[in-house]
Amino acid sequence: MARVAALCVSLVILLAPVTGCFSDSEGISRIPSGDLQVNPSPLVGALLQEVHFTASSSMSVHVPYLVREDGSEFFTNGTTLVFDAPGSLTIEMIAPSNIGSAYFILGGTEGFQDSGMMYIRDSNQSWSELFETDDFMQGPYSWLELPVVRENRSGFSVEEGSLHGTGIIDGLSAFEWLESFADPDSGYNERWGPFTLNDPNYMRAAEYVQGYLSGMGWDAEIHRYWISDFSYAVNVCGYKTGTVFPNEWLVLGAHLDVAEPGSPPGGGTRIGAHDNGAGVALVLEAARGLIQFDHRRTVAVCLWSNEENGYDGVDRWIDNIPQGVTITNYLNSDAVGTNWPGYYTLVVDCIPNNEDELGDQWEMIRMLEWVGTQNNDISAALQLGREIFHEEGYASMKDVDSSDQKRQTISVHDSDRGRSDYERFADQLGVVSVDWGSLTGGSDCYHGNCDTLDTMIDMMVTDNGTGRQNLVESFDLVSWWIFSAAMVLDETPIHDG
Repeated sequence: MARVAALCVSLVILLAPVTGCFSDSEGISRIPSGDLQVNPSPLVGALLQEVHFTASSSMSVHVPYLVREDGSEFFTNGTTLVFDAPGSLTIEMIAPSNIGSAYFILGGTEGFQDSGMMYIRDSNQSWSELFETDDFMQGPYSWLELPVVRENRSGFSVEEGSLHGTGIIDGLSAFEWLESFADPDSGYNERWGPFTLNDPNYMRAAEYVQGYLSGMGWDAEIHRYWISDFSYAVNVCGYKTGTVFPNEWLVLGAHLDVAEPGSPPGGGTRIGAHDNGAGVALVLEAARGLIQFDHRRTVAVCLWSNEENGYDGVDRWIDNIPQGVTITNYLNSDAVGTNWPGYYTLVVDCIPNNEDELGDQWEMIRMLEWVGTQNNDISAALQLGREIFHEEGYASMKDVDSSDQKRQTISVHDSDRGRSDYERFADQLGVVSVDWGSLTGGSDCYHGNCDTLDTMIDMMVTDNGTGRQNLVESFDLVSWWIFSAAMVLDETPIHDG
Protein backbone atom coordinates (compact mmCIF):
# COMPACT_ATOMS: atom_id res chain seq x y z
CA MET A 1 0.00 0.00 0.00
CA ALA A 2 1.23 3.50 -0.85
CA ARG A 3 0.20 6.72 0.83
CA VAL A 4 1.05 10.40 0.84
CA ALA A 5 1.98 12.17 4.07
CA ALA A 6 2.02 15.94 3.66
CA LEU A 7 5.04 17.60 5.24
CA CYS A 8 5.40 21.35 5.59
CA VAL A 9 9.15 21.83 5.23
CA SER A 10 9.04 25.44 6.39
CA LEU A 11 8.03 24.32 9.87
CA VAL A 12 10.99 21.99 10.01
CA ILE A 13 13.53 24.58 8.93
CA LEU A 14 13.82 25.80 12.51
CA LEU A 15 15.65 22.57 13.30
CA ALA A 16 18.39 23.22 10.76
CA PRO A 17 21.20 22.51 10.87
CA VAL A 18 20.93 19.14 12.60
CA THR A 19 24.38 17.92 11.64
CA GLY A 20 25.83 14.98 13.52
CA CYS A 21 22.57 13.23 14.34
CA PHE A 22 23.34 10.29 12.04
CA SER A 23 26.89 9.52 13.09
CA ASP A 24 25.86 6.20 14.66
CA SER A 25 25.14 4.27 11.46
CA GLU A 26 25.90 0.72 12.61
CA GLY A 27 23.19 -1.68 11.54
CA ILE A 28 21.49 0.86 9.26
CA SER A 29 20.35 -0.47 5.90
CA ARG A 30 20.00 2.30 3.36
CA ILE A 31 17.43 2.04 0.58
CA PRO A 32 19.18 1.50 -2.78
CA SER A 33 18.31 4.37 -5.11
CA GLY A 34 17.69 1.78 -7.82
CA ASP A 35 14.61 0.63 -5.88
CA LEU A 36 12.81 3.82 -6.95
CA GLN A 37 11.85 4.78 -10.48
CA VAL A 38 10.63 8.31 -11.23
CA ASN A 39 9.06 9.39 -14.51
CA PRO A 40 9.12 11.37 -16.69
CA SER A 41 12.86 11.78 -16.97
CA PRO A 42 13.95 14.43 -17.42
CA LEU A 43 11.45 16.61 -15.63
CA VAL A 44 10.53 19.90 -17.29
CA GLY A 45 11.77 22.80 -15.20
CA ALA A 46 9.50 25.67 -14.08
CA LEU A 47 6.29 23.79 -14.86
CA LEU A 48 3.62 21.96 -12.89
CA GLN A 49 3.55 18.34 -14.06
CA GLU A 50 2.46 14.86 -13.08
CA VAL A 51 5.32 12.79 -11.68
CA HIS A 52 5.06 9.02 -11.26
CA PHE A 53 6.93 7.15 -8.50
CA THR A 54 7.33 3.37 -8.59
CA ALA A 55 8.96 1.63 -5.61
CA SER A 56 10.15 -1.96 -5.80
CA SER A 57 10.54 -2.21 -2.02
CA SER A 58 9.07 -0.65 1.12
CA MET A 59 10.33 2.91 1.62
CA SER A 60 9.51 6.54 2.30
CA VAL A 61 10.31 9.12 -0.37
CA HIS A 62 10.59 12.77 0.58
CA VAL A 63 9.72 15.19 -2.25
CA PRO A 64 11.11 18.61 -1.20
CA TYR A 65 9.27 20.74 -3.78
CA LEU A 66 5.95 22.53 -4.18
CA VAL A 67 3.41 19.74 -4.49
CA ARG A 68 -0.33 19.92 -5.02
CA GLU A 69 -2.00 18.34 -2.01
CA ASP A 70 -3.76 15.05 -2.72
CA GLY A 71 -7.41 15.77 -3.51
CA SER A 72 -6.92 19.53 -3.12
CA GLU A 73 -6.30 22.59 -5.25
CA PHE A 74 -3.71 23.87 -2.78
CA PHE A 75 0.05 23.40 -2.62
CA THR A 76 2.23 22.20 0.21
CA ASN A 77 5.94 22.81 0.65
CA GLY A 78 7.09 19.23 0.29
CA THR A 79 5.48 15.87 0.87
CA THR A 80 6.47 12.34 1.89
CA LEU A 81 5.33 9.31 -0.08
CA VAL A 82 5.15 6.12 2.00
CA PHE A 83 5.32 2.74 0.28
CA ASP A 84 4.47 -0.03 2.77
CA ALA A 85 4.98 -2.49 -0.08
CA PRO A 86 6.06 -2.26 -3.72
CA GLY A 87 3.72 0.06 -5.58
CA SER A 88 3.20 3.31 -7.45
CA LEU A 89 2.00 6.84 -6.74
CA THR A 90 1.43 9.89 -8.92
CA ILE A 91 1.65 13.48 -7.69
CA GLU A 92 1.67 16.95 -9.24
CA MET A 93 4.77 19.00 -8.49
CA ILE A 94 6.56 22.09 -9.76
CA ALA A 95 10.02 21.09 -10.91
CA PRO A 96 12.97 23.43 -10.12
CA SER A 97 13.23 26.38 -12.49
CA ASN A 98 17.00 26.88 -12.69
CA ILE A 99 18.76 23.77 -11.39
CA GLY A 100 19.62 20.83 -13.62
CA SER A 101 18.54 18.19 -11.09
CA ALA A 102 15.70 17.35 -8.75
CA TYR A 103 16.49 15.31 -5.64
CA PHE A 104 14.32 12.82 -3.78
CA ILE A 105 15.35 11.49 -0.38
CA LEU A 106 14.84 7.77 0.39
CA GLY A 107 14.38 6.30 3.86
CA GLY A 108 12.55 3.59 5.77
CA THR A 109 8.78 3.48 6.14
CA GLU A 110 9.04 4.91 9.66
CA GLY A 111 9.76 8.29 8.04
CA PHE A 112 12.64 10.74 8.12
CA GLN A 113 13.36 10.82 11.80
CA ASP A 114 16.26 9.86 14.02
CA SER A 115 16.22 10.34 17.78
CA GLY A 116 12.91 12.14 17.35
CA MET A 117 14.37 14.85 15.05
CA MET A 118 13.67 15.62 11.43
CA TYR A 119 16.83 15.78 9.35
CA ILE A 120 17.06 18.67 6.92
CA ARG A 121 19.85 20.41 5.07
CA ASP A 122 21.01 23.82 6.19
CA SER A 123 18.90 26.44 4.44
CA ASN A 124 21.78 28.04 2.52
CA GLN A 125 23.28 24.70 1.56
CA SER A 126 22.59 22.89 -1.71
CA TRP A 127 21.39 19.28 -1.81
CA SER A 128 24.62 18.21 -3.50
CA GLU A 129 26.66 19.85 -0.71
CA LEU A 130 24.57 18.04 1.89
CA PHE A 131 25.05 14.65 0.24
CA GLU A 132 28.82 15.06 0.42
CA THR A 133 28.88 15.56 4.20
CA ASP A 134 30.06 12.75 6.45
CA ASP A 135 26.87 12.96 8.52
CA PHE A 136 24.69 12.25 5.51
CA MET A 137 27.03 9.66 3.99
CA GLN A 138 27.04 7.75 7.30
CA GLY A 139 23.33 8.17 7.90
CA PRO A 140 20.28 6.06 7.08
CA TYR A 141 19.13 7.92 3.97
CA SER A 142 19.96 7.70 0.30
CA TRP A 143 18.83 9.87 -2.57
CA LEU A 144 17.77 9.73 -6.18
CA GLU A 145 18.85 12.47 -8.60
CA LEU A 146 16.64 13.14 -11.61
CA PRO A 147 17.63 15.49 -14.45
CA VAL A 148 15.59 18.66 -15.00
CA VAL A 149 15.57 20.47 -18.34
CA ARG A 150 13.93 23.84 -18.84
CA GLU A 151 12.82 24.59 -22.36
CA ASN A 152 14.35 27.60 -24.10
CA ARG A 153 12.16 30.39 -25.47
CA SER A 154 12.14 30.04 -29.24
CA GLY A 155 13.10 33.07 -31.30
CA PHE A 156 15.65 34.31 -28.75
CA SER A 157 19.34 33.63 -28.31
CA VAL A 158 21.03 32.76 -25.03
CA GLU A 159 22.46 36.28 -24.94
CA GLU A 160 18.90 37.64 -25.23
CA GLY A 161 17.59 35.53 -22.32
CA SER A 162 16.18 32.40 -23.94
CA LEU A 163 17.34 30.19 -21.05
CA HIS A 164 14.88 31.90 -18.70
CA GLY A 165 11.93 32.41 -21.00
CA THR A 166 9.48 29.56 -20.35
CA GLY A 167 7.43 28.13 -17.49
CA ILE A 168 4.66 29.20 -15.14
CA ILE A 169 6.50 32.51 -14.90
CA ASP A 170 9.81 33.58 -16.41
CA GLY A 171 12.38 36.33 -16.30
CA LEU A 172 12.25 37.09 -20.01
CA SER A 173 8.56 37.99 -19.78
CA ALA A 174 9.31 40.32 -16.87
CA PHE A 175 12.13 41.91 -18.87
CA GLU A 176 9.87 42.40 -21.90
CA TRP A 177 7.20 44.02 -19.73
CA LEU A 178 9.72 46.47 -18.26
CA GLU A 179 11.20 47.12 -21.71
CA SER A 180 7.79 48.28 -22.91
CA PHE A 181 6.80 50.10 -19.72
CA ALA A 182 10.12 51.99 -19.38
CA ASP A 183 10.37 52.99 -23.02
CA PRO A 184 10.94 56.77 -23.12
CA ASP A 185 8.00 57.08 -25.54
CA SER A 186 5.61 54.81 -23.63
CA GLY A 187 3.72 57.61 -21.92
CA TYR A 188 4.14 55.91 -18.53
CA ASN A 189 7.16 57.88 -17.36
CA GLU A 190 7.43 60.88 -15.02
CA ARG A 191 5.20 59.11 -12.49
CA TRP A 192 5.83 61.68 -9.78
CA GLY A 193 4.06 62.46 -6.52
CA PRO A 194 2.48 63.67 -4.36
CA PHE A 195 -0.22 64.13 -6.92
CA THR A 196 -2.37 67.07 -7.79
CA LEU A 197 -5.82 66.93 -9.32
CA ASN A 198 -4.35 65.96 -12.67
CA ASP A 199 -1.30 63.76 -13.09
CA PRO A 200 -1.92 62.16 -16.51
CA ASN A 201 1.29 60.11 -16.73
CA TYR A 202 0.77 58.44 -13.38
CA MET A 203 -2.92 57.82 -14.01
CA ARG A 204 -2.16 56.44 -17.47
CA ALA A 205 0.30 54.00 -15.89
CA ALA A 206 -2.12 53.10 -13.09
CA GLU A 207 -4.90 52.34 -15.55
CA TYR A 208 -2.52 50.27 -17.67
CA VAL A 209 -1.44 48.20 -14.66
CA GLN A 210 -5.07 47.76 -13.61
CA GLY A 211 -5.89 46.42 -17.06
CA TYR A 212 -2.85 44.16 -16.99
CA LEU A 213 -3.89 42.64 -13.65
CA SER A 214 -7.51 42.30 -14.80
CA GLY A 215 -6.34 40.52 -17.94
CA MET A 216 -4.56 37.94 -15.79
CA GLY A 217 -7.74 37.32 -13.79
CA TRP A 218 -7.20 39.47 -10.69
CA ASP A 219 -10.06 41.53 -9.27
CA ALA A 220 -8.21 44.79 -9.97
CA GLU A 221 -9.12 48.18 -8.53
CA ILE A 222 -7.70 51.69 -8.45
CA HIS A 223 -7.86 53.18 -4.95
CA ARG A 224 -7.73 56.97 -4.63
CA TYR A 225 -7.20 58.53 -1.20
CA TRP A 226 -7.31 62.28 -0.54
CA ILE A 227 -4.31 63.48 1.44
CA SER A 228 -5.32 67.13 1.61
CA ASP A 229 -7.50 69.61 -0.24
CA PHE A 230 -5.15 69.57 -3.21
CA SER A 231 -3.36 66.19 -3.28
CA TYR A 232 -4.11 62.49 -3.15
CA ALA A 233 -2.52 59.04 -3.24
CA VAL A 234 -3.45 56.44 -5.85
CA ASN A 235 -2.80 52.69 -5.57
CA VAL A 236 -3.57 49.84 -7.95
CA CYS A 237 -4.46 46.51 -6.30
CA GLY A 238 -5.51 43.10 -7.55
CA TYR A 239 -7.30 40.65 -5.25
CA LYS A 240 -7.89 36.90 -5.32
CA THR A 241 -10.11 35.68 -2.47
CA GLY A 242 -8.85 32.76 -0.41
CA THR A 243 -11.12 29.75 -0.15
CA VAL A 244 -10.24 28.66 3.40
CA PHE A 245 -9.20 31.81 5.29
CA PRO A 246 -10.59 34.70 3.20
CA ASN A 247 -10.06 37.25 5.98
CA GLU A 248 -6.34 36.49 6.21
CA TRP A 249 -4.51 38.44 3.50
CA LEU A 250 -1.05 37.80 2.08
CA VAL A 251 0.11 40.99 0.35
CA LEU A 252 2.68 41.50 -2.42
CA GLY A 253 3.71 45.00 -3.44
CA ALA A 254 5.99 47.48 -5.15
CA HIS A 255 5.82 51.24 -5.52
CA LEU A 256 4.70 52.58 -8.88
CA ASP A 257 5.91 56.18 -8.45
CA VAL A 258 9.40 57.47 -9.26
CA ALA A 259 11.60 60.14 -7.68
CA GLU A 260 10.39 63.61 -8.68
CA PRO A 261 12.67 66.50 -9.75
CA GLY A 262 14.88 67.68 -6.92
CA SER A 263 14.97 64.30 -5.15
CA PRO A 264 18.36 63.50 -3.62
CA PRO A 265 20.89 62.24 -4.36
CA GLY A 266 20.52 62.27 -8.16
CA GLY A 267 18.05 65.12 -8.61
CA GLY A 268 15.08 63.04 -9.74
CA THR A 269 14.28 60.77 -12.67
CA ARG A 270 11.88 60.52 -15.58
CA ILE A 271 11.87 56.76 -16.10
CA GLY A 272 12.97 55.06 -12.90
CA ALA A 273 13.65 51.68 -14.54
CA HIS A 274 15.49 50.30 -11.51
CA ASP A 275 13.62 52.34 -8.90
CA ASN A 276 11.05 51.07 -9.31
CA GLY A 277 9.91 49.84 -12.70
CA ALA A 278 11.82 46.60 -12.16
CA GLY A 279 10.17 46.03 -8.78
CA VAL A 280 6.75 46.47 -10.37
CA ALA A 281 7.65 44.10 -13.22
CA LEU A 282 8.78 41.34 -10.85
CA VAL A 283 5.73 41.57 -8.59
CA LEU A 284 3.48 41.47 -11.65
CA GLU A 285 5.35 38.44 -12.99
CA ALA A 286 4.95 36.62 -9.66
CA ALA A 287 1.27 37.59 -9.76
CA ARG A 288 0.97 36.03 -13.21
CA GLY A 289 1.90 32.71 -11.65
CA LEU A 290 -0.12 33.06 -8.45
CA ILE A 291 -3.39 33.77 -10.27
CA GLN A 292 -3.20 30.34 -11.93
CA PHE A 293 -3.87 28.55 -8.64
CA ASP A 294 -6.33 28.65 -5.76
CA HIS A 295 -5.05 29.77 -2.36
CA ARG A 296 -6.08 29.20 1.22
CA ARG A 297 -5.69 32.88 2.04
CA THR A 298 -6.66 35.97 0.09
CA VAL A 299 -3.76 37.29 -1.99
CA ALA A 300 -3.52 41.03 -2.66
CA VAL A 301 -1.08 42.47 -5.22
CA CYS A 302 -0.65 46.23 -4.78
CA LEU A 303 1.34 48.89 -6.62
CA TRP A 304 1.75 51.84 -4.28
CA SER A 305 1.94 55.56 -4.91
CA ASN A 306 3.95 58.20 -3.04
CA GLU A 307 6.66 55.87 -1.70
CA GLU A 308 9.23 58.49 -2.63
CA ASN A 309 7.32 61.14 -0.66
CA GLY A 310 6.41 59.62 2.67
CA TYR A 311 4.57 56.33 2.04
CA ASP A 312 1.15 57.98 1.61
CA GLY A 313 -0.11 55.23 -0.68
CA VAL A 314 0.64 52.29 1.58
CA ASP A 315 -0.35 54.23 4.70
CA ARG A 316 -3.80 55.04 3.33
CA TRP A 317 -4.31 51.44 2.21
CA ILE A 318 -3.41 50.17 5.69
CA ASP A 319 -5.81 52.70 7.20
CA ASN A 320 -8.60 51.26 5.04
CA ILE A 321 -8.09 47.52 5.59
CA PRO A 322 -11.61 46.05 5.91
CA GLN A 323 -12.82 45.28 9.41
CA GLY A 324 -12.07 41.69 10.41
CA VAL A 325 -9.18 41.32 7.96
CA THR A 326 -5.67 40.54 9.19
CA ILE A 327 -2.48 40.74 7.15
CA THR A 328 -0.36 37.60 7.47
CA ASN A 329 2.83 38.60 5.61
CA TYR A 330 4.01 41.22 3.16
CA LEU A 331 6.48 40.72 0.26
CA ASN A 332 8.01 43.80 -1.39
CA SER A 333 10.17 44.44 -4.44
CA ASP A 334 12.02 47.75 -4.68
CA ALA A 335 15.04 48.76 -6.79
CA VAL A 336 15.96 45.20 -7.67
CA GLY A 337 17.46 43.44 -10.69
CA THR A 338 21.01 44.78 -10.87
CA ASN A 339 22.32 42.03 -8.61
CA TRP A 340 23.22 38.35 -8.78
CA PRO A 341 24.30 36.94 -11.23
CA GLY A 342 25.94 40.31 -11.76
CA TYR A 343 28.60 41.79 -9.50
CA TYR A 344 26.16 43.50 -7.10
CA THR A 345 24.53 41.99 -4.02
CA LEU A 346 20.92 40.90 -4.04
CA VAL A 347 19.70 42.17 -0.66
CA VAL A 348 16.74 40.30 0.85
CA ASP A 349 15.74 42.12 4.02
CA CYS A 350 13.34 40.73 6.66
CA ILE A 351 11.78 42.96 9.32
CA PRO A 352 10.80 43.85 12.02
CA ASN A 353 13.94 43.56 14.07
CA ASN A 354 12.90 44.13 17.69
CA GLU A 355 16.11 43.53 19.60
CA ASP A 356 19.49 45.20 19.78
CA GLU A 357 21.05 42.12 18.19
CA LEU A 358 20.02 40.59 14.90
CA GLY A 359 18.19 37.30 14.71
CA ASP A 360 14.48 38.05 15.23
CA GLN A 361 13.41 36.72 11.85
CA TRP A 362 15.42 33.54 11.48
CA GLU A 363 12.30 31.55 10.61
CA MET A 364 11.63 33.80 7.61
CA ILE A 365 15.31 33.95 6.67
CA ARG A 366 15.62 30.19 6.63
CA MET A 367 12.42 29.71 4.68
CA LEU A 368 13.58 32.22 2.06
CA GLU A 369 17.03 30.66 1.76
CA TRP A 370 15.43 27.22 1.47
CA VAL A 371 13.07 28.38 -1.29
CA GLY A 372 15.85 30.20 -3.12
CA THR A 373 18.22 27.23 -3.18
CA GLN A 374 15.43 24.90 -4.31
CA ASN A 375 15.17 26.72 -7.63
CA ASN A 376 18.61 28.23 -8.19
CA ASP A 377 22.27 27.31 -7.78
CA ILE A 378 22.91 30.09 -5.27
CA SER A 379 24.19 28.35 -2.12
CA ALA A 380 27.71 29.80 -2.53
CA ALA A 381 26.27 33.29 -3.09
CA LEU A 382 24.08 32.97 0.01
CA GLN A 383 26.95 31.77 2.17
CA LEU A 384 29.19 34.61 1.00
CA GLY A 385 26.36 37.12 1.45
CA ARG A 386 25.77 36.06 5.04
CA GLU A 387 29.49 36.47 5.74
CA ILE A 388 29.64 39.93 4.15
CA PHE A 389 26.52 41.12 5.97
CA HIS A 390 27.92 40.20 9.38
CA GLU A 391 31.44 41.46 8.65
CA GLU A 392 30.70 44.62 6.61
CA GLY A 393 27.03 45.40 7.27
CA TYR A 394 23.92 46.30 5.32
CA ALA A 395 25.28 49.58 3.98
CA SER A 396 28.21 47.83 2.29
CA MET A 397 25.74 46.12 -0.04
CA LYS A 398 23.17 48.90 -0.58
CA ASP A 399 25.26 52.08 -0.44
CA VAL A 400 28.71 51.06 -1.69
CA ASP A 401 29.48 50.04 -5.26
CA SER A 402 31.80 47.08 -4.78
CA SER A 403 31.30 45.65 -8.27
CA ASP A 404 35.02 45.97 -8.98
CA GLN A 405 35.52 43.05 -6.60
CA LYS A 406 33.38 40.87 -8.91
CA ARG A 407 31.85 38.99 -5.99
CA GLN A 408 28.48 37.39 -6.71
CA THR A 409 26.49 37.55 -3.50
CA ILE A 410 23.02 37.27 -2.06
CA SER A 411 22.32 38.32 1.52
CA VAL A 412 19.14 37.23 3.31
CA HIS A 413 19.04 38.89 6.71
CA ASP A 414 17.10 40.94 9.22
CA SER A 415 18.11 44.51 9.89
CA ASP A 416 17.02 47.81 11.45
CA ARG A 417 16.94 49.61 8.13
CA GLY A 418 13.68 49.13 6.27
CA ARG A 419 13.56 51.80 3.53
CA SER A 420 10.47 51.05 1.49
CA ASP A 421 6.76 50.27 1.79
CA TYR A 422 7.46 47.03 3.65
CA GLU A 423 8.59 49.13 6.62
CA ARG A 424 4.99 50.32 7.10
CA PHE A 425 3.56 46.80 7.36
CA ALA A 426 6.20 45.89 9.93
CA ASP A 427 5.96 49.09 11.96
CA GLN A 428 2.21 49.66 11.90
CA LEU A 429 0.89 46.09 11.88
CA GLY A 430 3.74 44.02 13.33
CA VAL A 431 3.70 41.90 10.17
CA VAL A 432 6.85 40.00 9.18
CA SER A 433 7.76 41.64 5.88
CA VAL A 434 10.39 41.05 3.20
CA ASP A 435 12.03 43.26 0.57
CA TRP A 436 14.05 42.20 -2.46
CA GLY A 437 16.43 45.01 -3.46
CA SER A 438 19.96 45.81 -4.61
CA LEU A 439 22.40 48.70 -4.90
CA THR A 440 20.78 52.12 -4.49
CA GLY A 441 22.76 54.79 -2.59
CA GLY A 442 26.04 53.63 -4.08
CA SER A 443 24.83 54.07 -7.66
CA ASP A 444 25.40 57.27 -9.63
CA CYS A 445 21.97 56.75 -11.19
CA TYR A 446 20.00 56.42 -7.94
CA HIS A 447 17.13 58.91 -8.27
CA GLY A 448 18.86 60.22 -11.40
CA ASN A 449 17.92 60.60 -15.04
CA CYS A 450 20.29 57.80 -15.99
CA ASP A 451 18.04 55.28 -14.16
CA THR A 452 17.07 53.58 -17.41
CA LEU A 453 16.84 50.01 -18.64
CA ASP A 454 19.96 50.54 -20.74
CA THR A 455 21.87 51.50 -17.59
CA MET A 456 20.65 48.33 -15.85
CA ILE A 457 21.81 46.24 -18.81
CA ASP A 458 25.24 47.92 -18.78
CA MET A 459 25.60 47.30 -15.04
CA MET A 460 24.89 43.57 -15.45
CA VAL A 461 27.69 42.74 -17.90
CA THR A 462 29.99 40.07 -16.43
CA ASP A 463 32.99 38.14 -17.67
CA ASN A 464 30.77 35.27 -18.79
CA GLY A 465 27.46 36.86 -19.74
CA THR A 466 25.87 39.78 -21.54
CA GLY A 467 24.06 42.43 -19.54
CA ARG A 468 20.67 41.46 -20.92
CA GLN A 469 21.29 37.74 -20.38
CA ASN A 470 22.24 38.33 -16.74
CA LEU A 471 19.41 40.77 -16.12
CA VAL A 472 16.85 38.29 -17.45
CA GLU A 473 18.32 35.61 -15.18
CA SER A 474 18.13 38.00 -12.24
CA PHE A 475 14.49 38.78 -13.04
CA ASP A 476 13.79 35.05 -13.26
CA LEU A 477 15.44 34.37 -9.90
CA VAL A 478 13.54 37.12 -8.06
CA SER A 479 10.13 36.55 -9.63
CA TRP A 480 10.34 32.82 -8.90
CA TRP A 481 11.55 33.57 -5.37
CA ILE A 482 8.59 35.87 -4.68
CA PHE A 483 6.15 33.40 -6.23
CA SER A 484 7.52 30.43 -4.29
CA ALA A 485 7.67 32.34 -0.99
CA ALA A 486 4.05 33.38 -1.46
CA MET A 487 3.03 29.77 -2.10
CA VAL A 488 4.76 28.65 1.10
CA LEU A 489 3.34 31.52 3.17
CA ASP A 490 -0.14 30.77 1.90
CA GLU A 491 0.21 27.36 3.56
CA THR A 492 1.96 28.55 6.72
CA PRO A 493 2.30 32.27 7.51
CA ILE A 494 5.33 33.36 9.52
CA HIS A 495 4.51 35.61 12.46
CA ASP A 496 6.73 37.93 14.46
CA GLY A 497 8.17 36.38 17.60
